Amino acid sequence: MRDERDRGGEHPLSLLISAVAALQRREVPLGLVLCGLPTLTGNLLRARSYTERMFRGEEIGRLAADEATAAFTEPLRERDVSADHELVAAVVREVEGYPYFIQLWGAELWDAADAAEVSLLDERLLELTTEHIYRRLDLDFYEPRVSTLTPAEQDVLLSTAACPYPPLATEDLNEAVDKTPGNINVLLGRLVEAGVLYRIRKGQYEYTAPKFREYLLRRTLDGY
Repeated sequence: MRDERDRGGEHPLSLLISAVAALQRREVPLGLVLCGLPTLTGNLLRARSYTERMFRGEEIGRLAADEATAAFTEPLRERDVSADHELVAAVVREVEGYPYFIQLWGAELWDAADAAEVSLLDERLLELTTEHIYRRLDLDFYEPRVSTLTPAEQDVLLSTAACPYPPLATEDLNEAVDKTPGNINVLLGRLVEAGVLYRIRKGQYEYTAPKFREYLLRRTLDGY
């Protein structure tokens, strides 16, 4: 969610913040929780400059290895399915602590075990399932972020996969893309507005989605 730049456009964040501020002035006992990608903070500040006084920021990032292990194994307790230590360790390394990935890997392995009529999740099952997991991840998680972009925006985004990362530096992108620096800066701004990238400092960006660069590399190599 973000406000449109045009004065005559939609400004949902400004309306929301104004309404909450008015209720606060009346001392109405109201709590508001907003969750989003790293671009959320910037969108709030652009909507209303005083929002930093209204909210307390909390970063919800990766789980530590022991927390990821618990998130993967606890749902298996009191069930007829178990996971061996090697499988759990492999999954925890692969998902890098991202909660949605833990859910996806767990669900796909569970379904694969059910289809194979086995009760143990092991590395052999993971090997058989990995290609399907990544295909689903690409289709459900990554591709929707790209499909709404213009061809020019997609060209720049795909070119970022050839640049050193992290972070993504505009000086590297200027060498990798056959466009003028001014055009690249405009397109980077559009990618930030689209929620695909976020600006960490001048001339440096990161992807908003975890392991997104790996997806771009797969997309480039597979030609889809």
